[in-house]
Parts: sequence; C-alpha cells; structure tokens
Amino acid sequence: MYMDTIGERIIFLREEREISQKALAIEIGITATTLSRYENDIYEPKAEIIRRLAVALDTTSDFLIGLCADFHKPNESTPYTNLSAKEHRLVKNYRELSECNRARIDERVITLLELGED
Repeated sequence: MYMDTIGERIIFLREEREISQKALAIEIGITATTLSRYENDIYEPKAEIIRRLAVALDTTSDFLIGLCADFHKPNESTPYTNLSAKEHRLVKNYRELSECNRARIDERVITLLELGED
C-alpha cells in the first residue's frame, strides 16, 4: 500500500494496531478533532506530536514523515533506546545546557552513583 501523506500513514498504523481515533488522541494528549485534521491532512503535526505518535503507534518518526517505507521500529539492543517521557525530557534539557553546566551535571551524577542508594 502506497501512502503519500502523513495522514495516510497515521490512519494505516492506527488501523493496523486496531486503535480508535479517540483512544490515540487521548494517549498522545490531543483532541480527536485535532487527530482527525492530521489524518485528513488539514493540519500538519509539529515535531513533538510526531514523536508522541511514533511512540504510541510503535513506529519511527521517519516513517511518519515519509523518510522511510518500513514502519517497524529497528531492533533495540540497548536499554537506552526505550526512554520514558521523563527521561527524554532530561536528555533534551541536558543537551540545552552549556558545556560547563553539562560537566557539573556529569560530576554530580558520578558522585551520586558512588554514594549508592540512600
């Protein structure tokens, strides 16, 4: 099946996974109306919504935006590929820090690890 638009790819995956439009909208934190507009290519989702869709639909952002034809996620060989939303936020925030502040965070984490559990 050839899917030309992000809306068609969302519909394909949602139906493939037997998820209702309302359930998917709730899971990714938007209204069913907004999801419908994405599926009908009236609106184009922003990057954060594409990320949430990829997680909820167990696919990649690359598939959703049409950069690859394979909707399956690659095999995940490390535990660091399945980050929670909180962990993603931490990584995002870390990357926005200056090099000096990243070094401070690194030192603090090492110290906490050396101290062990409370």
